[in-house]
Amino acid sequence: MRQFFASMSQRARIGFVVGIVLIAGIVGAASWWVMHPPYGVLFRDLRESDAAEISTALDQMQVPYRLADEGKSILVPDAQVYETRMKLVSQGVPKGGSVGFELFKDSDYGVTEFAQRVNFQRALQGELERTISALDEVASARVHLTIRRTDLFSPDQDPSKASVTLGMRPGKHLDAREVVGIQRLVASAVEGLASDAVVVLDDKGMMLSGYAAGGQNGALNSANLDAQSQMEGQLRGRVGELLHRVLRTDNFTVSVNVSFNYDHVKQVREQLIGQGKDGNGLMVREKINSSGHAGDDADAEHTRGNTSSDREVEYAHGREQEEVEQAPGRIGRISVGIVIPATLPAGAVNKLSEVVSAGLGLDASRGDKVDIAAIAPPEPVAATASNALNNAVAAHAEAVATSSASATDEAASPAVASRYWWIYPVIVALVLFLVGALLMAMRTSTPRRLTLSEREAALLRLRQWIETSEVER
Repeated sequence: MRQFFASMSQRARIGFVVGIVLIAGIVGAASWWVMHPPYGVLFRDLRESDAAEISTALDQMQVPYRLADEGKSILVPDAQVYETRMKLVSQGVPKGGSVGFELFKDSDYGVTEFAQRVNFQRALQGELERTISALDEVASARVHLTIRRTDLFSPDQDPSKASVTLGMRPGKHLDAREVVGIQRLVASAVEGLASDAVVVLDDKGMMLSGYAAGGQNGALNSANLDAQSQMEGQLRGRVGELLHRVLRTDNFTVSVNVSFNYDHVKQVREQLIGQGKDGNGLMVREKINSSGHAGDDADAEHTRGNTSSDREVEYAHGREQEEVEQAPGRIGRISVGIVIPATLPAGAVNKLSEVVSAGLGLDASRGDKVDIAAIAPPEPVAATASNALNNAVAAHAEAVATSSASATDEAASPAVASRYWWIYPVIVALVLFLVGALLMAMRTSTPRRLTLSEREAALLRLRQWIETSEVER
């Protein structure tokens, strides 16, 4: 090998080294591509029970997979995504952590009536959970039923009842109409169940099916909450459109809070109506009383000085009575908070506050207000010791995740290799072809050495040529 390498020229040696490096790179890239195929999402936003069920099924099917998003997403090779998904769906995986009517697929005819009734209730609850979980806003659902037992000899029977607990997706919520739809869905599936007997809760324990039946005495219900959110959404849209036209950007935040007054108020007002020129009322009766001593004419002048008179006047006044009844659902107060970039001067911010207040029709006497804050974006801060510690912890966690993913890939590599077995002979044939082509190129580029007899013959011809040229001279 050393003689072969030493017999090559400088150009041939460079070509030989470049060819070996090229062949090694091609082999390494092909091996990495075979062992690390691109992965696609099979399922996402899974619960822990569903992820465990799907993982078990993939292990039985010998399909390589990866876990992502803290175990909420499962990835498989791109070429197997749709095929694997169809196989899992045909097997009823995932079942959503609940059991449906497939519970009766392999039922035993020797079970008691009580066991049959319990199995039917479990299956009905599972089917309702699957149907409700199919909604876009719902991540998970739990249904509990209390089914009325029909008894021929018991005239007094308790009605059926149900409760539904919903796990909402991040940033999603149900309005009043959707909650009523869930109530009617559950009520229609259970015999003897009224829709108002279905209680709907969220994952925080808040009641979604209504806080009070009538909404009296200021109590809230789902319709009032829906009206409040609708009003806030309309006002938020108006403010957003106004700010977009003024700032020419969407880099702002608007928050609107509308408080409603659901108190039923009745006011009775009564007052007197003044009449006449002096406003004392309408004169009904006037009485004048005069008193004095009677006598002859001689005493008339003396008697006139001793007379007195009294005047009594009676007035009538009108009454005005007014009854004012204020219906519940009045706007009590509107508060608007706006955060904008610090690109406007203080005077422009104050003017913008006045424009927003006028555009929404706010009433200052009612307590309505608008607050606008112009905040500059935070500047990047240099990394501190705590930031360095956090980065180190994050790097360690990423290394652990990478090692677990590589372990999964190594466990899955036999299945991948068995699927792409034909690639190995192709790689070997390609390597042999490249080596042969390189050797042929080097052989043709290297000059062939003459043998001893060939060198002597060449020297003899050269000497004869020289002697002939000298004789001619």
